[in-house]
Parts: sequence; C-alpha cells; structure tokens
Amino acid sequence: SSVVSGRKIQHTCGLTVSTRMPDPREAQARLKINNLLQAAGWRLLDENGLRANVSLEHRVAKRTISASDLGNDLEKAPNGFVDYLLLNDQQRPVALIEAKRERTDPLDAKEQARAYARSLGVRHVFLSNGNVHYYWDLESGNPTVISRFLSLEQLGEATRF
Repeated sequence: SSVVSGRKIQHTCGLTVSTRMPDPREAQARLKINNLLQAAGWRLLDENGLRANVSLEHRVAKRTISASDLGNDLEKAPNGFVDYLLLNDQQRPVALIEAKRERTDPLDAKEQARAYARSLGVRHVFLSNGNVHYYWDLESGNPTVISRFLSLEQLGEATRF
C-alpha cells in the first residue's frame, strides 16, 4: 500500500517516488487538447501496431541557458515538465504543447514554452488553454491563433514557409 502526500508517494516499504500530477484545474483543457490532437492524427496511445507519438509530462532537465535566451523571464528556465511533447516517426521531438487552465491566456506560457523548446531543440510550439490555441514557429515570427493542431505532415510543410 502507499500514502500520497503532495507530489510524493510514500510506499509502506519505505520507497518514496516523486510524481508530477497535472493541475486538476487544467483537466478540462487537457481533455479538449487530447481530442484536438487525435483529430490531427496524433496518437496518445499505441494503436494499430503504431507507437504513440505524444509524450505526456515529459521531463526537461536542467541546463545552462544565457539570460539573453530567456529575456526578462528568468523564472521560466527549462527545469520542469513539458505538458505534451509531439514526436516524429523516429520518436524524436518535433513540437511541444504548453497547456494552461481554460481561464488562463495561453500566451502567458510563451516564454516558458520557448525555454523548453530551446532546451529540447524543438522549433514548433503550441500554446493552448483548450479553447484558444496558438501555433508558433520559433524560427519565423510570433504565435498565431489557430483553430486546430497541425499534423506531423503539416509541421514538416510548415518548415518550408
């Protein structure tokens, strides 16, 4: 058996495992995001002999980043969890999604997502609260409002713009 305390699970055998549970206030947004991802052809689970190409709560390890890379938002250094990491057919990261609560402006996560993307070598970023979504190609401009997520194929085409 185990006892849950905050973000740690203490098993009766003495083993403590750190966890990161999604914010329950983000749950509704995440359900909507999951549906939009599936509509765009992303797989949250292995299916029909194909591996899942979405990694949830992907850990981003600490690494040294210059202050100029983070701008004025030094609290957002890449040391945490990416909400969704989208993978190509070789299981390499191609995009990430930073999810926020439905009542939070997704653009509030812009600098946090930029730091995570740079840490992972990813150029495509989505910001979403389940209702409002932005696509951002870090190599060409600012986030743009979108009505649906891009598929893996569309992300490849986006690099040609």
